[in-house]
Amino acid sequence: MVRRLFQIATLTLLFAAPARAEILFEGYSKITSGGVHVGYTVTRYEFDPKKKQFKGTYFLKTGSLGSDITESVKSVADESLNPISYEYTGLVGKKTKTIDAKFSKGKMNASVTEDGKTKTIRKDLPKGTFLSNFLIYLMLKSKSGLQTDARYEYNAIAEEDAEIHKGDALVEKQETHMGQLAYKVLNRFKDVKFISYVSDRGEVLSTSSPANGIGTELVAKPSDAVGSFGVSAAILKSLFGEVPLGTHNALSQNAKKEAFGESEPATKQRGVPGGKGIQIKPTPEKGPSK
Repeated sequence: MVRRLFQIATLTLLFAAPARAEILFEGYSKITSGGVHVGYTVTRYEFDPKKKQFKGTYFLKTGSLGSDITESVKSVADESLNPISYEYTGLVGKKTKTIDAKFSKGKMNASVTEDGKTKTIRKDLPKGTFLSNFLIYLMLKSKSGLQTDARYEYNAIAEEDAEIHKGDALVEKQETHMGQLAYKVLNRFKDVKFISYVSDRGEVLSTSSPANGIGTELVAKPSDAVGSFGVSAAILKSLFGEVPLGTHNALSQNAKKEAFGESEPATKQRGVPGGKGIQIKPTPEKGPSK
């Protein structure tokens, strides 16, 4: 559920020459429940120009007040956002669940193991079905792009259950949020309503679900998200290939500028035209080994 709240995120399709994967977005967010800090997420989106693939990697951890959840997703889609594969791992208390899904010729073949029992899910995918992690890319690549009053109806695969669900997203008004100019996006997926604030670069600043009081908030410093919940360098390295710095987002970069007196005021944006919202950024230095 918390992972679903964080899924509207990031950016435009101007592919550069380098053959290595380029980081599009990377950030740490704190998770709150009823206004109480209960955990954190680490999210990264990349594009590999050589393979012409999008990659999304996600890690979530909560403490006892957040039901003791540890969750991760690694997903891959082609340049047209057709799903290629994903791996899901979930641990809630002592209950475990893993999903290994592959896609080919409009079909999904997923192996689901839950508490030691394995089953296979095979499905035909309706045209246009995508992995829910990549929702923002569908919005940015659509004819209308990301702009006020744009509405998107879709079928997406929920990575945590390997099932296809209907959803819809409405881009409402544009306003200043967390010091950034952002779009307010109303989304419904799996019969859950939530609100996201998305910057004009497609970066998620915060999310909230009014019905259950759960929310996320992007932070400039990883320590503000991790808090006392602890972080395993080994787990992050296995997922991301390194310990993410969490600085590949506008919030972190603006905080750095403010520290040096270089901050700039938010400027009015009129929307991101269709197919013009995914911008490749330089790859940052790797995080310190731990």
